[in-house]
Amino acid sequence: MRMMVGIDLISFSPDAHEAGTAVTETSRRVKAQELSLTQAEVYQAGGEGLSPEAKLLIPYDRDYKGERELEYRGERWKVLRSDPYKEWNGVILLIQRKKGNSGGSVVSRYA
Repeated sequence: MRMMVGIDLISFSPDAHEAGTAVTETSRRVKAQELSLTQAEVYQAGGEGLSPEAKLLIPYDRDYKGERELEYRGERWKVLRSDPYKEWNGVILLIQRKKGNSGGSVVSRYA
C-alpha cells in the first residue's frame, strides 16, 4: 500500500463569479494517496489542452467537496478532473501545477 500524504483542499468564498466582493480562501486538510499517471490519461488530457502532472486518490468521497485548487508538496495545484474511485467510495483527482505558483497564502487551516 502506498503512503498517505496530507493535502490542503482550497475553497473560495464567496463565489469568484460574484463581482464586487472580496474573495477569501479556506482550506481543509485531508489525506490522499499518490497514484501514477497512465499514458492514456496524459494522452486524453492532452487532447483537451490539459497537461496533468500528478494523480491523487482521496479515499473517502465525503472528504472532497468539489474544490478546484489544492496545496500539495508546498505548491499550489489546480484540479483538472475528478472521477469516482469505484473500488472504494473515493475520488481520484488529476492535478496540474498552477502558473505563478505562490503556495501558502491560505487564510485559515483546519486539521
